[in-house]
Amino acid sequence: MLIMIMKILIYLQLLQIGIAFSISRTNQLAERKNVQPHMCSSLSMALGDITVSLKKPLGIILEERKAGEPGVRIKSMIKDGAAASSGTIAPGDILLRVGNQDVSQSDFDSIMIILTSSEAEYLELTLGDGLGKMDIAPNLAKQLSNEEALLADKTVRSAVKEIRKFGKLGDLMYVEIVIGAGIQVRENNIKRCSVRFFAIFSKDDGGSTYSCNVSATGLHGKNGVVNLVGLSCAKDEGFGQTVDLILEQNT
Repeated sequence: MLIMIMKILIYLQLLQIGIAFSISRTNQLAERKNVQPHMCSSLSMALGDITVSLKKPLGIILEERKAGEPGVRIKSMIKDGAAASSGTIAPGDILLRVGNQDVSQSDFDSIMIILTSSEAEYLELTLGDGLGKMDIAPNLAKQLSNEEALLADKTVRSAVKEIRKFGKLGDLMYVEIVIGAGIQVRENNIKRCSVRFFAIFSKDDGGSTYSCNVSATGLHGKNGVVNLVGLSCAKDEGFGQTVDLILEQNT
């Protein structure tokens, strides 16, 4: 009874600072090929990690990660809330740090206590996209320089984030393999990177999955920001059409 009362009190606190949550995820996502649980240290950031300062209420809904993986991830965001308005957070992002405190290996209740106990007006959150190290087709990997491979990686991650924000294709669980990449250098050293990759989606919390062939094009400037100018998804089986999230621009 005491534990139940404590959880109710935590839930009420979460409502006050704009965080909601889902206690459990049944029928969790299928095992992810070559994707390791995201490890985090306060001294380093991996590809796909971002740090953002959000004013309360945060406007996020959190849920536990799949069975056997510690921590929590973003389930959804409240429209026009602080998280959605930041433009950098997407459903599926994993919470890695709150301020300087590493929560990537913490259990759900511990993370909730950390979030609700802060009296600060703003919370600094570090999140990761959960994609880990992505597989690249062997022939493609041989053709790309280290810089080109990094540009392709950033373009894929930006495309995944945009697809997760779109939300209508289901839950993009992981990138299966990157099969194509091409880079052109434009005026003012703007690099245009086009990629093709297969991603695995689920629409019923992992009970069944399907593969999508994704094409994306991004412009990379000196500031490191990726501006997507083309993004489309085609389901391998039974889809019958391509969904254009961003119509290709000949920029």
